[in-house]
Amino acid sequence: MAEQKSPGSERRGPTLVETTEEPRSTRERVLTWALPVVAVCVLAAGLFSWWRASGHDQEMVDEAARRDRVLIVATSHIETLNSLDHRKIDEGLKGWAAVTTGTLHDQLTSVSEEDRKVLAEQKKISTGSVMDAAVTELDDDSATVIAAVEITVRDGSASGEDAEPTVKRNRFAADLVKVGDDWLLESLEQVAVNMS
Repeated sequence: MAEQKSPGSERRGPTLVETTEEPRSTRERVLTWALPVVAVCVLAAGLFSWWRASGHDQEMVDEAARRDRVLIVATSHIETLNSLDHRKIDEGLKGWAAVTTGTLHDQLTSVSEEDRKVLAEQKKISTGSVMDAAVTELDDDSATVIAAVEITVRDGSASGEDAEPTVKRNRFAADLVKVGDDWLLESLEQVAVNMS
C-alpha cells in the first residue's frame, strides 16, 4: 500500500529570500575595522604617556625633596657660622668645625689661642638668623645657596646687659658639598648688595 502524502507535508527545497540590503561598501568595511584599531592605539598612547609622566613626576618629587633637604641644612649651617657666644668660645668653634669641610674647615680649626682670647675679651654674643634663602645650583654632590641673614649682636659684659642689641643684615653665598651622607659648607662669602 502506497503511503499518501498530505498536501503541505512535502519537503521543500531551499528557497532564496530576497533582501533589500545592498552589499557594504569598501569604506564601511574599512571604518568597521579601523575605528576599533584607532581606539586601541589612542588608549595605548594615553597609557604610555601616563606611565612616562608618572615616572617623571616621581623624579621631580625626588629632586624637590633633595633641594628642600639642602636648603634646610644650609640654613642651619649658615646660622651656626654667624653665631658665637664669648662665654662658650670652644663650643662655638667646635660647632663651626662640625658644619664645614675643606679649606673653610681648616681655617676654622686652626684658630690660635690668641684669637680665642680676643674673641672672649670682646664679650659679644652674636646670633645669626636666616631670613630668606634659596638653592641656586644643585647636583648629586654639590650645591650653592644664597641667603639673607640677620645677625643680632649683644654686649655680653655686665655693664652692657641693658644695652640695645645691634642688628646687621648681610647676604651670603654658600657652597656645599656632600661628604658621605652629610651636606657641609665648603665656603661662605658675603655678597655685596648692589644699591644702583
